[in-house]
Amino acid sequence: MRETLEKLLALQELNKEIEQACGDRDKLSIDVRNQARKLERKRRQAREAHDKRMENAKGADAAQLNIEQAEQEIERLVMQLNAVRNQRELDTIQNTIRSRQADISRWEDEALTALQAVDELRQEEEQLNREAEEAEKELERIKEHVAEATRQYEQRIEELTEQRDRLRDEIPPEVLSSYDRLAARHSNALARVKGRVCRGCFTRITKQTENLLMRDKKVVYCHSCGRMLMLAE
Repeated sequence: MRETLEKLLALQELNKEIEQACGDRDKLSIDVRNQARKLERKRRQAREAHDKRMENAKGADAAQLNIEQAEQEIERLVMQLNAVRNQRELDTIQNTIRSRQADISRWEDEALTALQAVDELRQEEEQLNREAEEAEKELERIKEHVAEATRQYEQRIEELTEQRDRLRDEIPPEVLSSYDRLAARHSNALARVKGRVCRGCFTRITKQTENLLMRDKKVVYCHSCGRMLMLAE
């Protein structure tokens, strides 16, 4: 029975190694997803900077158009001053000219602010595009690394699975069936006993259970957690 338990213990370790390898393989895709999200974030930020730049450029163009129209209006009003017949008309034209001059000053400020924003956003957009290019190159590098690492993991998993299958063939079917039922509930279906303590649930076993283990005639189970037991060396 000791030999069978040793094989079960080896099977248990193989199962853990396969599970660990599968988990590590699956985690590789996380790096790809994270880098893909980073790339998409940079592209989105670059698009947003572009849209803001175009919006400010349109604002600057609109302000410049308003300035040109106001200047043309002022020119017409100045020419009308020569034909003014009374003080009331003079005051009206002069007030209109001053109002348009104030509008021009305000639009000039708006145009200047918009053009400054255009320059800043152009630099930001260019920087974000460069970062997006670097992120895309890094994504390709990560994909290549993940593909190679995945291939190695899958090869290792295949080798371990073959070892496990061969080992399972060497274990008596009735013992293997009991082990599989326990393995569905516990990661360690087989636990060592040391100092009369089950190392699966850390419960002290009875003297009778210890005697059964020492006789090494049949599979012995922990009365507390139900795991298969084997004496430590």
